[in-house]
Amino acid sequence: MRDIEILRIATHLDGDDFNASARMAREAVLKWASSRKRAGGTFPEEAWDHTDFELLAGGRNSTAVRFLTDTADLWSLRAEVPDENVPGRVWTNEIVIGGEIGKRPHLSLRLIVSTTEPNLNIEHHVPGPVLQIATAPGLLRGGRTLAASPSTLRNENDAQDLCDHLEDPERRLSIIVVALPEGEVSAPLINDSEVARALTGLVRVVRVPAELTWVLTKRFGKLRSVFDGAVRVYLPGFSSSDDPYRHRLFLATWLQKDENAARCGLWLRRIVADLSISSTRLGKDVVEFSAVRTASRRLRKDSLAEQKAPDAELLSLAQELIDDLEKRVASKEKEIGDYVAEVGIAEDRATAAEQENRSLLFKIRQLQGALADGAEAPTTEPPLPQAWSEFSDWLDQTFPDRVVLTPTARRLVRNPEFEDVGTVARAISWLATDQHLRRLNGGGSTRDEVIEPGILNAYCGGDTYETVWQGRRYEVDQHVKNGGNSHDPKRCLRIYYFWEPDLQQTVIDHLPAHRRTSAT
Repeated sequence: MRDIEILRIATHLDGDDFNASARMAREAVLKWASSRKRAGGTFPEEAWDHTDFELLAGGRNSTAVRFLTDTADLWSLRAEVPDENVPGRVWTNEIVIGGEIGKRPHLSLRLIVSTTEPNLNIEHHVPGPVLQIATAPGLLRGGRTLAASPSTLRNENDAQDLCDHLEDPERRLSIIVVALPEGEVSAPLINDSEVARALTGLVRVVRVPAELTWVLTKRFGKLRSVFDGAVRVYLPGFSSSDDPYRHRLFLATWLQKDENAARCGLWLRRIVADLSISSTRLGKDVVEFSAVRTASRRLRKDSLAEQKAPDAELLSLAQELIDDLEKRVASKEKEIGDYVAEVGIAEDRATAAEQENRSLLFKIRQLQGALADGAEAPTTEPPLPQAWSEFSDWLDQTFPDRVVLTPTARRLVRNPEFEDVGTVARAISWLATDQHLRRLNGGGSTRDEVIEPGILNAYCGGDTYETVWQGRRYEVDQHVKNGGNSHDPKRCLRIYYFWEPDLQQTVIDHLPAHRRTSAT
């Protein structure tokens, strides 16, 4: 069983009466958590008094604590709910409401899933109470309202304000800008209402009418703007001189297909949820349930000591504190392990980027040398590799701008069992030439295309899976394969890849053998 954090929310509650706003938010959370399908029982009176309570009901466990002093008021609830459709998957919601007395209350939320699944496939969505709280009392971040639906620009002043907000160095949330297509009656090419609802509290979704997109283009230039029905997600830290490829753009020509529009919506939900975790810090931006519980128990212990309570009562509470601290230490050790794994992934990304840069520099210098000598640019490709030790260098020198290997794929070709490196090289040459030109020129599908006798390109079907490359999630949906049903790694050829539309590259994630899955 592993714990995976799905998203975090760190906002303020709207409303002029801070106590009323906090109370309204607590009521919304309790109403949601107390439904029988989640709680599995009836909440006690203490729950509705907004004090400490615990309800254990066959895995549907709910616990709340209140930390209340003369200067601070924090209420926190942790609710564990088994997934209705996937056995063994358990969702945990940690919600903290409150803060310093007399100041605008905070809302912190963590959504965590515990699962044994090797590949977690979910549609990211904030928990139900966030939608209710966004309606009343409302959510704020950076002094701006966070709504559960897209906002639409009305005039040039609105567009200029959006541009100012995009470049605000204090902005901490992403902004999804949806350019409406030309026409009297125009509708967004994606279901931006569904995206805004799923990411309430995490993002702002803004519709820009076609007649106002020029404001963004004039301010940022075409490379950093969005128009003609396209969709773009502007990450925090954006500026008019920023790398435009850091802020993902989905072109209208691609979004016009329903399946692509749906994939765009799911990708936006994933990237924003992932960013909510990487860009916030526990204990500072987001308050943990365990921290509130520990503080509450310490407060009770100090109070009992002042009242000269019996030693047995003090000992019992001290043991609770020790148990709680041990759990927090274990949790932090697990988090550190996860962070170490993330560092390894980041190092792989840096190594891959460095390798790609070296390959491109080699190609540029080769062209520059030919021009300096007055010769034509070299058109012949290096000979095909005869051994796996030659494969990576051959690929990097031959197709550095067309086909790249992920760090995983680069490790797999160091010494694989599949013996025919020439066949793999010829298949990749097809990916870099015929398939590449077909992609660029819109020449139709390559489904079941024969590359050479016995080798064809096909969609993965049930073997389709997700991967992360350069910090983004992609669906690996095609592979080159040979015939037969053998999974013998010496004879079975599989080259799993996806197309990166922004960089116009084929990215190979796994080769040269059949990928192992939970089914195989």
